[in-house]
Amino acid sequence: MLPFLLPVGVFSALGYLLGKRAAQTSSGGDSSGFGEVRVEILQDLVISDESLILASEEVPLDNRFGDRVLSSDNEFSRTATVSLDLDRASEVSNSWRSGLGKLFVSEISGELSKSLGVKIGSQISRRIRLNFSVSPHKKVIYRVIWKQESRRGQFEILVDGKRRFRVPYLITYGLSHAVESIEDPAGITLSSEVIGQGGTNAEGTGEHLEKSE
Repeated sequence: MLPFLLPVGVFSALGYLLGKRAAQTSSGGDSSGFGEVRVEILQDLVISDESLILASEEVPLDNRFGDRVLSSDNEFSRTATVSLDLDRASEVSNSWRSGLGKLFVSEISGELSKSLGVKIGSQISRRIRLNFSVSPHKKVIYRVIWKQESRRGQFEILVDGKRRFRVPYLITYGLSHAVESIEDPAGITLSSEVIGQGGTNAEGTGEHLEKSE
């Protein structure tokens, strides 16, 4: 009986090794994979919302030596990207190497896309046409300021119903503008006034285009 049992044991071991190798191959060669992981977002703790200045453009109108109103038609355009950054130096740093990081990015991107009405990675383009004017004997500098909104927060995530992770994030989204006028009749800045913001100002129109890359 012994000569028969030995080949059976050998073939059993060989079958185990081949089965394990096949399982690794079908899962991308990673024997330490998670298999099916359940990821549940418990809460989104918003830490701060603020506007970030993306860029600014200036148009000086010098009418100090004129005796009638000086006006100027101008067109401006800008493109911005909706971006998401997760803090990999946090307590989830080891999870990025183990494969959970991709799951976190997917879940958090989906949650923020729904709550903010944006698409991560998409580009937003705006084109605006503005008419600037300055009274006689005055000099005015018009400044167009492009802005994006930003939100800093932290997601609390539950993995497989038992492991909790806190994942800090920063998302920048949207694209808006504001217009300031700086009066400088004698070459010295006297005052600054915000005269418009958003898609239009007192004498301007705007176009909005959103696209995905």
